[in-house]
Amino acid sequence: MKKRIKVLQLLPKCNIRLSDLQEEIIAALPVEDFEVISAYLTGSPEDSDSGLHSQSEREKFFRFKKQQTKGLRLSLMWELGKFCHAEQFDIVITHRFKAFDIMSKLNIFLAIPHAINVVHNLDDFSRFYRKLNTFFFLNPRWTIVAVSQTVNNYLCSVGYGFNKKNTITINNAIDADKLLSRIYPREKARKQLALDNKSFVFGTIGRTVSVKGHIYLIKAFEQLYSHNKNIKLIIIGDGKLTTELQQYIDTHGLHNAVSLPGAIVDAKLLIAAFDCFVLSSLAEGFSLVILEAMAAKVPIVATRVGIVPSIISAQDESIAPKDIEKLSLVMQKYSIMPSAERSAIGESLQQCLLDNFDNKLYRKNYLKLIKEKTKSL
Repeated sequence: MKKRIKVLQLLPKCNIRLSDLQEEIIAALPVEDFEVISAYLTGSPEDSDSGLHSQSEREKFFRFKKQQTKGLRLSLMWELGKFCHAEQFDIVITHRFKAFDIMSKLNIFLAIPHAINVVHNLDDFSRFYRKLNTFFFLNPRWTIVAVSQTVNNYLCSVGYGFNKKNTITINNAIDADKLLSRIYPREKARKQLALDNKSFVFGTIGRTVSVKGHIYLIKAFEQLYSHNKNIKLIIIGDGKLTTELQQYIDTHGLHNAVSLPGAIVDAKLLIAAFDCFVLSSLAEGFSLVILEAMAAKVPIVATRVGIVPSIISAQDESIAPKDIEKLSLVMQKYSIMPSAERSAIGESLQQCLLDNFDNKLYRKNYLKLIKEKTKSL
């Protein structure tokens, strides 16, 4: 009987969502050829937001405390090392810096023959100690996968072991067929968000943290709202800046126009409630929510960050981060645009998604990469 390739997919935290791309990697690997074990350094489905389990054949929840994931991580590395030694993996796939940092050091001793690290964010390796660790522990076993060409270019510019030979790009993607079958129609989505059908609604989805630039979005909306009271802004997501953003909304008399409903499970299904999606981020590696807006046929206004401008290049409406004046002007343009013109833009964006960012291509690229790396086994 043919031996199956044994794959470890290592993540820093268990919080599985249906749209997670690590789950797409698992789906790309035929069960007759691959045995996939998903391992999580912290957390479990029971204490995650979603409560979901991975579709991998087996799961391992280490449930390390947060303190154990910091510093030298000796107890963590000992337990993880024992697990890997017992399992005898053929290939390991890591996501996020912490999982990569731990496994790149540990694999000096384990000698798992093949390894892949997926880099999701720009600036993951900007700190000097991260560069230094990579310089010492990034050996020929590793292939680095950037989620966009922008992230790839960033890594190669960092140096310290990253180069064009060991760094490739596999664009992030979404399951377009599944999403298109589940997206709520406009009226149902608006009802879910308690929005009326007459207002022009700007919306966004993202954690309320500084890098998402929500304060600049609110200020741009404020300028537009002073001249047009028939518009609304909804920011779906939660984070450490929620209270600060709400205070700004309240003190500037925007409480009837700007809504912060917090995190919503499967918020992407509600995007059709928006007349225009706005991404105000200061930095992005690859924004999946942009693809979700494209699936919903919603016109997009976005800051010029990461790979976003190349995705929505046909709209040519990218704005420099923090440029409140330009952001407000472009938002105004969409608020007065004829609905037929907005609909045509939405149609073209959805077609671009289907042609370039569907998960079928994503799965094909990962299967090809993993087969190439393990063909000698």
